[in-house]
Amino acid sequence: MTGASAATGRSIRLVRTLIEITVLAAGWLLGGSVGAGTVLYALAVGPIAQFFMPRFAYTSTP
Repeated sequence: MTGASAATGRSIRLVRTLIEITVLAAGWLLGGSVGAGTVLYALAVGPIAQFFMPRFAYTSTP
């Protein structure tokens, strides 16, 4: 997620959401069930990750 974000210059939110939607589609195509919670998770985890990433990032002090 962070590597793809850095390589493409796109936001963590977008990259993570695309990853989750891809996994959701692959699971569905393999015969898995897709419910409202699964879709909500796939769409919400990206923005949540972007929101919390700076709050938990390690910064070294000089």
